[in-house]
Amino acid sequence: MSFSDRLAKALHSIDIQRHGAGAWLAKKTGTTVKAANKWLNGESHPRREKVETIAALTKVRTEWLEYGTGLMRETKSHMQLNEPLADYTVSSIAQPSRAHHSTQSIELPYLKESELTTTQRPTSSEAMIFNASLLEHAGIEPANALAFSLSGDSMAPVLPNNALVAVDTEDTSITDGKIYAFVHGELLRVRYLYRLPYGALSVRSSNPAIEDEALTKDQVDNIRIIGRVFWYSAVI
Repeated sequence: MSFSDRLAKALHSIDIQRHGAGAWLAKKTGTTVKAANKWLNGESHPRREKVETIAALTKVRTEWLEYGTGLMRETKSHMQLNEPLADYTVSSIAQPSRAHHSTQSIELPYLKESELTTTQRPTSSEAMIFNASLLEHAGIEPANALAFSLSGDSMAPVLPNNALVAVDTEDTSITDGKIYAFVHGELLRVRYLYRLPYGALSVRSSNPAIEDEALTKDQVDNIRIIGRVFWYSAVI
């Protein structure tokens, strides 16, 4: 099955028919109808961040959509890293937890934006109850994980406003196309990062209304990578 076949199947699964699919894709990914139709016709292939956006919109796995690897959608036997928000209630993160939790749960530090941007070693008295098996599945040490709420639509539709985000603070070496939380000019930002020649970085959003940025090496030297985003949960 080709990429265009998988794309058509993913769209059909959310009731987007072939007629009009190009216009729908163009609107959702911020590209032209002509370019979107080329994806559908197998004449070209979208960039990674566009694939990730389409996968999020159609609720399929990015690896399946782009490469045909594995299952189309996650199942209970193939654990998702974006479990439903209902498992991570507001009451769990509103105050420091004093309740007893099962061995399947773990408390992650839940930080405010100001706490993340003003210190190299952020600490918090608040916590979010998290599924311990998710961390094990992702290969992340509990001591290296923290959580916060994303503010704004800069990463929508992949990460909408108020999405809960968990970050691996040990993973600060940039892998192209991964999502990272970082501090830039005292602002907390969450973006796709791509390495460029001479130490520069490309900063990309999944929101088609926001243009890509290119940071020079001098600018890159002044940002602080908090870590790689490995999990999120949101109400849409």
